[in-house]
Amino acid sequence: MNLKEALKIANQIVSEKTGKPLSDIQQAVLKVTLQRETYKDIAKQFDCSESNVRKASAELWQIISEELGEKVTKSNFRSAMERWQSFNNSNFAQEVVAISSFNICGDTRHPPDTPNSHQPNQKTSHSRQPATPHQDLDEMPELGDFYNRTIELETLTTWILQQHCRLIALTGIIGIGKTTLAVKLVHQIKDNFDYVIWRSLETSPTFAEFQADLLQFFSQSQQQNSLQNTQKPLPLIKYLQKYRCLVVLDDIHHLF
Repeated sequence: MNLKEALKIANQIVSEKTGKPLSDIQQAVLKVTLQRETYKDIAKQFDCSESNVRKASAELWQIISEELGEKVTKSNFRSAMERWQSFNNSNFAQEVVAISSFNICGDTRHPPDTPNSHQPNQKTSHSRQPATPHQDLDEMPELGDFYNRTIELETLTTWILQQHCRLIALTGIIGIGKTTLAVKLVHQIKDNFDYVIWRSLETSPTFAEFQADLLQFFSQSQQQNSLQNTQKPLPLIKYLQKYRCLVVLDDIHHLF
């Protein structure tokens, strides 16, 4: 586990416990812990006494210990984070199954392991390959290490391509691989859609800004297919109704 991952997980834990993100000095405590430095270095950085740093670190370890259900200190912080991440990874299948209540499917709600009773037609079959798919994946992260996610990937693929679910939410604590799973899924199914777009909500755009961004993507793609660029853009909902669209929203927690 690297420093960035550890800070993200710790920030999530502290935020859920206290309602506030990690303070600057708490971040510094975690950094020196992982980099095997001393509290004296933090005291120099923040121009405070070493005792104040130790007090802040003690409060931090107590918060993390209470959330993880084990005693966490400077000496075992890294191993505690790795155990937490390993535990959540091993239980990620349960997280995926738990989101089934958020699925909004069109004409069926079969469980993932039950075949769709409707015969696929030429228009909706998952084997359909659009002639000119339009994809905007500039904001999608690179696919990192991917393993032990076969069942979850197959489940999501079935929901989307066979059961035609219109909305799926991947929920869970930071660090369990939600984004990596989504990236792998997009690579696997993107050619089944007319339009594919990945957007990060890290900047917390307003709904109007987000809607305008999507509409610009759809209208520009439409103009590229048209011999004349004078065609009036459709309303956003019309694009979503007329075409098979895969819209992936990452970092949605920034909106709350």
